[in-house]
Formats: sequence, C-alpha cells, structure tokens
Amino acid sequence: MKKLSISAYTMKIVLVFVLILLFLIPIALIKNLISDRKFYQESAVDSITEPFGGTTSMQGLVIAVPYRHRTETRNEKNEVTKVDVDTRYLIFAPESYDLDISVDPYYLTRGIFKVPVFNGTADMKATFGVFDYSYFDIKNEDIMTSEAVLILGFSNTKSLTAQPKLKIGDEELSISPLKYNSVSPFGTSVSYNLPDDIFDTPFDLTGRIEFQGGEVISLRPIASDNTFRMKSDWASPSFSGGWLPKEREISESGFSATWEIAGLSTIYPKSWQSWSELGQPESVSTSFLVPVDAYKKSERSVKYALLFLMIPFIALLISEIFSKKRVHPVQYCLIGFADVIFYLLLLSISEHVPFDLTYLICAASVSLATLFYATSIFKSLKFGGMLSGVQLISYIFLYGTLQAEDYALLIGSVGLFVVVLLLMFITRKIDWYQIAGNSDGAADEPDERNFFVAGGDKTLPEKSVEGTEQGE
Repeated sequence: MKKLSISAYTMKIVLVFVLILLFLIPIALIKNLISDRKFYQESAVDSITEPFGGTTSMQGLVIAVPYRHRTETRNEKNEVTKVDVDTRYLIFAPESYDLDISVDPYYLTRGIFKVPVFNGTADMKATFGVFDYSYFDIKNEDIMTSEAVLILGFSNTKSLTAQPKLKIGDEELSISPLKYNSVSPFGTSVSYNLPDDIFDTPFDLTGRIEFQGGEVISLRPIASDNTFRMKSDWASPSFSGGWLPKEREISESGFSATWEIAGLSTIYPKSWQSWSELGQPESVSTSFLVPVDAYKKSERSVKYALLFLMIPFIALLISEIFSKKRVHPVQYCLIGFADVIFYLLLLSISEHVPFDLTYLICAASVSLATLFYATSIFKSLKFGGMLSGVQLISYIFLYGTLQAEDYALLIGSVGLFVVVLLLMFITRKIDWYQIAGNSDGAADEPDERNFFVAGGDKTLPEKSVEGTEQGE
C-alpha cells in the first residue's frame, strides 16, 4: 500500500489558513474595544450636557380651556336619574408661531472629548384666533374661561436659564402654581394664568425665552403657520428633522437659517380634546456637534480586517515560493500582528489626531515595518518592496472604501475580484505538483525535518533527477 505523504508547502498553506482564523480572535477584541470607546465617549458627552438639560427642545405652546363634562345615568324609562360632572380640557393651538433665535455655542471638555454647549435667546410671537367650541358640541355656559391656562412646552425645564416672560399686549402673564401634566401635550411644561377677557377676539402673545443646552436645538411646529429663524457664529451646523430650512447661509463667520412650515404638514389640528391621541410629532433640529466619525470609520475598517489580513499572508506565501526562502510560522505571525496592530493604532491615534492623518501615519508605519522585516527575511529588497507595496496598496484601497460609504459594497466586491485575478495571473506558471515534491502528480515524501527552522537564509532543496542508461 502506497504511503500517503503531505508536502511541506501543503502544510504551509494549511498553516496560513489556521493562522488567519486565529487572528480573528484579536480582531474581535479590537471590535469590542471600539464599542467600549464609543460608550465612553457617549458617557462623557452625557456627563457634560446633563447639567445643561441635555439637548434643547422647544415644543411649542397651546392654550388649555376647561369645560364641564356631564355624564347622565338613565333608568329603564329613559329618565335621567343621576348627572356626574367632571372637568375636561380643550386644547387650542395658535394660528401663527414665530421664533427668532440667537445661539452662542462654546466648548466644554471631559477627558479627551470636547462637547459643544450653548446659551441662547428666543424671541417668540404667537397669534391666537377666536376660540370656537361648537365643533365639540359644548354649551357656552359649560366653558370655564376664567380657569384657562397657557402651556409652554420643553423637553426639560433645566434648559431654562431664566423664567420665560410672556405678555398679552402690555400685560405680563403670571406663572400658575398648578401643574397640568395630564393636560399638556408636551414632555415638561410651564403654565401661565390667562385673563378671561381675551377669548372673544384674536390676540397676540409675545415673550422671550433664555435657554441653555448641549449639542442640538430642536423646534416643534405646532401652529397653522410656523416660522423659525436661527443665527449663530457656529460655522459648521447640521440641519435635520422633519423639515429642512427654506433658506440658509453658512460661512466661516457663522450661519443663519429660516424654516417656514405649514400646519397641514404637522400632526396638530387647530384644536383637540386633551385625551386625544395625536401620534408622534416631528421637529426641526440644528446640531452643533462636530461630526467625529473616527469610531465609525475604525469600526467599518475592522469589518474588512479578515480580507486585508489574507492579502499579506498570500503575498508572503507566493514570495516564499518564488524566492525559495523558507519563512518560519513565527515570521508569518509577526507580519500578521503588524496588520492587526494597524487597527489598534487607528483607533487610539484617531482620538487625538484627525482620522485622515491618522490613517496615513498608521498605513505608512506598518508598510515600512513590513518593508524592513521582509527584506531581512528574504535577503532581497525586491521581495521586501513587493510585500510592502502589496500592503500599502491594500491600505489605500481600504481608505477609498471607508471614504465612499455608499459604494463600499461595490468597491469591496470589485476589489476582491481584482485580487483573485492578480493571484491567478501571478501563479499561472507555478507547477504546484513540482513545488510539492512530485512533478508528475504523485507525491513523494519530502524532507520536512528543517521545515520549521527559523531563518530566512534557508533555501528550499532542489530536486535532482538522474537518468539511467539503457542497454548496459
């Protein structure tokens, strides 16, 4: 029975495959480290913005008018035997709602993280029309206008740096000592007592709100016509939410933006009963947070780590075949660790240096380290330069993939196909049976005693074939 033998290069290929799988362990650890750093950043941001009330959200204002609701109990003869009276509320939104906002942002730091916070003022004007109760089939004698309140909504009253002063005409409104949380359509609110002689004719309400916050300002349109104007000396705002500005101007000295939003595009009707379900309201948002995408890009780069770990290993194996220099598994591991440490360097340095510069530093450092190490292994600058070039090209390709987020899948799949084509082209003339130790397809028993001996100067033994003379 013929003895089954495994060639040295077959073992080396299997070994490379096993090493690639083992390197998935440190790659997974780096992924977890990126998640931890992101969580630490979010905790630092929260610790700074929480005393400022977090992100500022001005949720609008409404007027709540109470009325007596009667519930009749009847007997079998349909006679009223009992009448229960309870107080319910009608909510009226303004006809128009204007905000003129000025924001003064600045930085606070926590550790290595900088977070933008701001102080600001909002000049407000709202117009209310004539209150119509007929739609709800409520008798005029049941309306209690003397107990009506104005409700001003915020996401968090900690955002207020001073008591908002609101006026109807020249009369300043007083803050109600009562809470109307069950009536208010807002998260938290401030309530104001209203004079009962304002409900017969339209009236204007004006006021100023002084506020603070961090990262984002959100404004909620609630009236039939909404106009928001915002200006600041912040040069890089980000606009988002349910509506974008109709007009905007952004320069190095700051920005100004204007939103004009029709009430028909919001969830709010002109009036509704306080227990009605209105759905989830939308807002317009302006972010002052400088986009720090280092963690996001580091996380995306690690997703491609397996592919860009395979390429240097395959290049090293092909160089070993062509140069006939034996490369020890430890040397494979060291080059693999350099590739893995690239992602760790990318994460750590990008916390202090812009990501593009960080990527250049890390790619150049690892490529140079590979150049010197591979040149030492093969005793040849040609093979060292080839391995370093392959690694550098792979990093350039990865950088392009990270930059083109929308086309990452396309670039990745095309790039992988190109790598396969190059491997096919480079290895097209290799006789794999010959390097395995048998040129005719039958595997002989190679001498593998020195296969795992370290040192790049060990050359592969050449197979000699001696002919025999015939007819002697």
